[in-house]
Amino acid sequence: MKIKNLKLSNYSKDIQLPNEEIKKILSESYFNTQMQKTDNSDVTINHLENIFTNETYYLAMKIVPLLERKVLYLSYVENVRLNDICRRLKLQKKEVILLRNKGINHFKHNLALLYKANKVKKGGNAQ
Repeated sequence: MKIKNLKLSNYSKDIQLPNEEIKKILSESYFNTQMQKTDNSDVTINHLENIFTNETYYLAMKIVPLLERKVLYLSYVENVRLNDICRRLKLQKKEVILLRNKGINHFKHNLALLYKANKVKKGGNAQ
């Protein structure tokens, strides 16, 4: 049996996958990559700040109150539903929603302060 030299470029054009299959492959790849990044970082419910590689973001999250960090961690890192967060932290829905909003606002406020302080430290105008 004689084998001819085959050029893969001649055959790769003919492979077609349905759009659903392509979407599935891409989403699984993205999900696995993101989960691997999360697994590699030292993130626990008490140390949400460790998810950030940017030092400013890390510091801004580190000074958010612990209970707010816990709610943010459960909401955004573990994707836990509101009812489950309530049960786990023994809080009411209103309290969890309030803590999540306060956590986001504290993080944004801390970030603005840190950027302003950094600008002043470097000699820029901090307005």
